[in-house]
Amino acid sequence: MVEERKGECQGRRDVCTLGDACPKFGLLVRASRDGARRVKGCGDPVARGKRNRAKGDSKARRARKTLGITGVNSRHEEHWGGAFRLEVKSGAQVSPVVTRYKSARAQSEAARAVGDNRPFILVCMGDGERSGLAVVDLDVLGDLMALARDTGHLD
Repeated sequence: MVEERKGECQGRRDVCTLGDACPKFGLLVRASRDGARRVKGCGDPVARGKRNRAKGDSKARRARKTLGITGVNSRHEEHWGGAFRLEVKSGAQVSPVVTRYKSARAQSEAARAVGDNRPFILVCMGDGERSGLAVVDLDVLGDLMALARDTGHLD
């Protein structure tokens, strides 16, 4: 049986977030576990979940590569090797943290002295907390980890 290359999206229209734009017409991708073939950009929860998972996996792979982490190649950070336990988050859930980091970095850049090339780290300390959180750019952390590995501090 020859499958059609183009057609109407076979996603669940009753739960599609596209509203009046559903059903979409276009190139049908490979069938998912439920047997339905969807069009790229489908608003069906199954399609959204697949896109979200793929995006999260991509961000985790990028973080792992940047930090030079070796060990088991798994989508589960708990199985990764290295000197640190990591959890990679992406998407809308981290947008407030990214916004705060960018505004704090802009404030620091405005007050930075000429010739000061130290890396920027945001330290967040909540009310009633004795300790805080350090938020650092992934590239900066990767450079710091490489330096620590080269000097033998991460063995």
